[in-house]
Amino acid sequence: MTQTKQAGPAIAHLAVVWLFGCALTGVQLQAVLVALFAGGTAPLIVAVVGVAAPAVAALAWLGTAARTIVPLTRRRRGVWAWAVSVHALGTTGAFGVAVVNFQVNRLENGLLLYPAGGTCYALAAALFLPDTGVRLGALGAAAALAVGGSYAAWDATRPPTLDAWLTANDVDRALLRVGDPPPGYALRVLGASEDGFGADYERPHSDGLHLAVARVGHDTRRADARGCPVPFGEPIRCTDDGGGRQLVTYEGGYQHQELRLRRDRLTYTVTLQGTDNDLTAARHILSTLRPATDRELDGLRELPMRR
Repeated sequence: MTQTKQAGPAIAHLAVVWLFGCALTGVQLQAVLVALFAGGTAPLIVAVVGVAAPAVAALAWLGTAARTIVPLTRRRRGVWAWAVSVHALGTTGAFGVAVVNFQVNRLENGLLLYPAGGTCYALAAALFLPDTGVRLGALGAAAALAVGGSYAAWDATRPPTLDAWLTANDVDRALLRVGDPPPGYALRVLGASEDGFGADYERPHSDGLHLAVARVGHDTRRADARGCPVPFGEPIRCTDDGGGRQLVTYEGGYQHQELRLRRDRLTYTVTLQGTDNDLTAARHILSTLRPATDRELDGLRELPMRR
């Protein structure tokens, strides 16, 4: 393909293969999804073979129109060899694109698969054109796509940065506050959202303490003038614990206590489970409140992130 007059037919040939590849990618994707939904290996094999056979036949028909620019298609055996090769290489590339797309965005932008899959078939067809420069260019483009796709898939498997996770989940850093762990306790951050933040303080062979941080007014339970929850079936006692703290005792079948502190439009609640409560530790947590460090929040990066 060194002559200028051959460039036009070659471009048209690759454009036709690209359009065919776009359609074939969509058909194959739907066939595989239906087979996977049906379950079992047999439906998947039937779907793959059922699409591959007519696809190769259609490519062979396209190959007969490219005899003047693709030497391999000038013989009957060559047409079928070209069709099988383009289908195999293009399908491999389209499968790789689908895998990368699933890793990156869980197929949320599925429409991008079709032109990307068509590009894989067009690159495969370009490998059979007689011009060495075109073949090398196709190989380079395929290698670049493979390297870029591999990097994108690898990058998608890495945990996001803390700032990226907080931004994606609309978390306000003002909520991310903890108290220093009391002696014998270990701090473990549980989760954060746009509405609140939670962390546990754990120690061996004992009920732990749970810290919840929320904006004032986020608790929609009925409360009296002191902010004490109105009992609903079981007794609730509220006492002044000093230092702006309020101790809420829940009696009845599920006995536990909450030590609350309202400060700077935030409500801090330390929940003490069972009857063997460590009020001293709970008071220590509320008296040492501070912004959580990035190291303490590092576990959030392993939690689901909005995309």
